[in-house]
Amino acid sequence: MLIDGLLNQGNAPLLEQVAKFTARRHGLILENIANVSTPGYRQRDMSVDRFQGMLRDRVAARATAGPGAVSFADVDAAVENPAGGILFHDGNNRSMEHLASDMAKNAMFHNLAIELLRKQFQGLETALKDRGI
Repeated sequence: MLIDGLLNQGNAPLLEQVAKFTARRHGLILENIANVSTPGYRQRDMSVDRFQGMLRDRVAARATAGPGAVSFADVDAAVENPAGGILFHDGNNRSMEHLASDMAKNAMFHNLAIELLRKQFQGLETALKDRGI
């Protein structure tokens, strides 16, 4: 009970959702790269802005609610087919430069979330060791 409360009150649930989002998005970007020369393939992605907006709304709701009243478990972004990019003669809307850039940004965002989550758990571990639990 104590551990569950410690894990769900801080930023751990938010960071967990960010890590899940970036891992899922990374898979989509890799799928887009693998199909870059597939005729008729349309790229799939998840909106970073929409996901961050959902997180912002949930953080604002959590600030006014009681401890543990607001959960991040149901925050999820839908997979969509972005209309941006040049549509080539084979029906593909590929751009290797854009995909490589998206992959690098997504990887950095994922690494940041994981590092922050690791630091938070490290702080909890230190606090529990100090108390002899």
